Amino acid sequence: MKKNIFDRVSDSYESFHLKESEIRMGNDTIYISPKLKLILGWSLFVLCCVLAYIFVGMPSAKKNISKADKKAVLDEKLDVDEEHDTMIPYAKDADKELNSFIKKYFKAVTECDNETLQDMVTEPSEYNNNNENLKKKAEFITGYDKITVYTKEGMEEGSYVAFVVANLTIAGVNSSPYDIMTLYIVNGARGYLVHNGKLSDETQTYIEKIKGDEDIQKIYKSVEKKNTELKEKDSSLKEFYDMISGNNIQTTEEAKPGSESTEGKEASTETVTTGAPAKDHQEP
Repeated sequence: MKKNIFDRVSDSYESFHLKESEIRMGNDTIYISPKLKLILGWSLFVLCCVLAYIFVGMPSAKKNISKADKKAVLDEKLDVDEEHDTMIPYAKDADKELNSFIKKYFKAVTECDNETLQDMVTEPSEYNNNNENLKKKAEFITGYDKITVYTKEGMEEGSYVAFVVANLTIAGVNSSPYDIMTLYIVNGARGYLVHNGKLSDETQTYIEKIKGDEDIQKIYKSVEKKNTELKEKDSSLKEFYDMISGNNIQTTEEAKPGSESTEGKEASTETVTTGAPAKDHQEP
């Protein structure tokens, strides 16, 4: 009786997998049991999967970006307020040491631990005395939890632009809204440091452009969507947002050119807000 292709494949499978195989080596014969063949087959399959994962690319692995790629970002003619194709891809939680550093940093911020912060920033003098801005911020933001760090390589060797997403614990607010903050991290003799001084124009331009990358803007939009849903369910969060919006309006009025409060003072890079996707939200 003739067999179709499926029957022939089935017969071949049974003859190979369900019976002992013989390997002749001169006068010797090696017998391989079906169980051993099954183990060897699955081992080979797993090994191939692992190798493919390594060589094709791990999702959260660090990606080395060349100087030419970074220069191309600066040369690209873009509207920094508009989303665009991703030029520098992010890595998610790719460096455990960096993640631990960032968690420690935000813990020190909420605890107003000036001594610890002095060792974690490029300009320690900011925390020589009691920092009133830090105290005011800690009065209502009392915790940063479930921190996720998305990094893109910075302009300098070993530097990173870190987009930090966290759940905030806010005094008087029932829910824990999300926030996304930008840190510029440098790595040198003292280890990782948050750059809290004045950035070069080139670095600032670079940061603003990669903030508009599609992959980062998806994170901003996700944060905004989740917070909108929380605000609809939690009146205490809505009241907090309204309060923050009022403060931002007041700050904008005070920061108008020629106003007495800003005249002769250097502009701060820090913005305190839980709104998203505000692309200008950057920690010092």
